[in-house]
Amino acid sequence: MTNTNMSLFDAISSQRAIRHFSAQPVSDEAVETMLHAAIHAPSGGNRQPWRFIVIRDAEIKRRLGQWYLAAWRAAIADMEALTQPYRHGAELAQQMAMVPVLILVCIDHGEAGTGPGPVTRGASIYPAVQNLMLAARALGLGTVLTTLHTQYENDIKAFLNIPASVETAALIPVGYPAKGMRFGDARRKPLSEVIFHDRWG
Repeated sequence: MTNTNMSLFDAISSQRAIRHFSAQPVSDEAVETMLHAAIHAPSGGNRQPWRFIVIRDAEIKRRLGQWYLAAWRAAIADMEALTQPYRHGAELAQQMAMVPVLILVCIDHGEAGTGPGPVTRGASIYPAVQNLMLAARALGLGTVLTTLHTQYENDIKAFLNIPASVETAALIPVGYPAKGMRFGDARRKPLSEVIFHDRWG
């Protein structure tokens, strides 16, 4: 397993969304290290419902990229102009197929199926996603959490032979940041603006 000297708090404070990637390959060892971190996340009832599809195949990435780009275009159709974060998102959508590795994160609902459910069911999958992304940061790899692919959930599930009881939760591009891209402090509101004590306000 790959070792890193970066502390957890260094990884947390310097993690940011990376949407531009270099063509440098990502090793199997690095991917395994990230996934090892992911499966040590908590989950409701310790069910560990996570499943991960690691995608390197060029044709599969191309197809997923097409669906992602179509979903992106639909999402921004009514915007007259794109602000900087949206411009970066547009560039990612156009280049998704070129990212070295895509990880499709899924949650297996078992016999309960994927029917309508509360937002809290994400509590059993998104901690694993965050662990994966923090491990990637510690390895010098960029990631960004995306969910637009879910607009084509049925198509993607049929294409990748994903069972009916499984729901996709995130599509995470993984790669080394492109030239000019860097990790660093993400802009965040000060704690004083987001924390209350005992009551709201």
